[in-house]
Amino acid sequence: MAQKNSSCPDCGPTPTPHYLAWATVLIDWLLGPYTRFMDRSWRRLKVPLMKLPWDRIAFITMHLGHYLRLGRVVKEVKPDHSLRTRALWEEAERRGIELFEFRPFGRTVELMIARYGGRLYAFDGLPRPRGLSNYGYEWMDDKALMRQRFQLNEIPIARGGVAVLAKKALQIFDAVRPPVIVKPRFGSRSRHTFIHVATRSDLVRAFYSAQKISPWVLIEEELQGAVYRATVIGSKLIGVARRDLPQVIGDGASTVKQLVVSANRRIPQGGDIYAALSIDKAAERELHRQKLNWQSIPAAGQVVTLGQKVNRGLGGITTEVTSEVHEDNHRLFEKIAQVVSDPIIGIDFIIGSIAAPWHEQTACGVIECNSLPFIDLHHYPLYGQPRNVAGAIWNLIWPESAS
Repeated sequence: MAQKNSSCPDCGPTPTPHYLAWATVLIDWLLGPYTRFMDRSWRRLKVPLMKLPWDRIAFITMHLGHYLRLGRVVKEVKPDHSLRTRALWEEAERRGIELFEFRPFGRTVELMIARYGGRLYAFDGLPRPRGLSNYGYEWMDDKALMRQRFQLNEIPIARGGVAVLAKKALQIFDAVRPPVIVKPRFGSRSRHTFIHVATRSDLVRAFYSAQKISPWVLIEEELQGAVYRATVIGSKLIGVARRDLPQVIGDGASTVKQLVVSANRRIPQGGDIYAALSIDKAAERELHRQKLNWQSIPAAGQVVTLGQKVNRGLGGITTEVTSEVHEDNHRLFEKIAQVVSDPIIGIDFIIGSIAAPWHEQTACGVIECNSLPFIDLHHYPLYGQPRNVAGAIWNLIWPESAS
């Protein structure tokens, strides 16, 4: 029986069935040799097979499934679409691109077909140009393999390693400088990810929680600074967003609780993107870690965090800062995309100041890359000027649609 974890605190606002996630990772690993063989075979067959009208076949199959009531075809943005899909769809509508989504048995799985000028383009999640290299598509989501590739190419990363047993996790912990971050080797949205892990006992607890959704767990030194999402499309840096933990900034006069109430007034009312800061037990634990409580009065400029995840659904804040990126950091993000060799990549990078060169700062580096990045971070920032990342993606597919 699958575990019911609809309110799992370690999953955050987007819980996933633990046993299913764990089993999926293990099966993918066991089938690795087979899938690599199939990938080599596919590369040999791809050129002649690409001559077949796959997009037309997919379009016909989609509507046949709708006719047979195996699913339904959706032709407009729906409330249950992800923000990423919403951003992509809104930009498509502005360009006159029609989108069709097939929902098998009514479920949203982001199987889509775009139509423009009589041409069709089938894709899953985001449209990836078929004429460009996608060398890193299969491995960039593997945090451990990504570390190996980046070390070979002198791209900054945190010290650490991967463990299957708690004993090995403790050995890694003892070999680096705490605090550390503990997270599943595979996964997204910060599920079962722990920061500020400073003791061996906390390490063990975090390890076993992360292992609920992945047999392999990554332990890394905690880098210093904010989390930045750099999105590179077609080898060009398009947007950089700073993702801050749920937090308030002291003014030297107000209590933490008063600062939270004041901050919540700035959150767009009635929206479905940003959640208000919570006054709950989890926030109290985070305050306790900082030796604070709701009645504490932080000094002017003091940052007080209220959680350990940057998710917007938990009160995290997104600020578009592309115009502030130092040219050396700009070049580094594009170099990372070249190493990954994929036309669509989201890079999570921790650094003290995005406006200063990365090589002049300590404890900064890449924490993970994403093959299906949440481009909506750039489209719907709480602060800063939005960046049209969806437009850059459509430019890869149909550049003439921009006119």
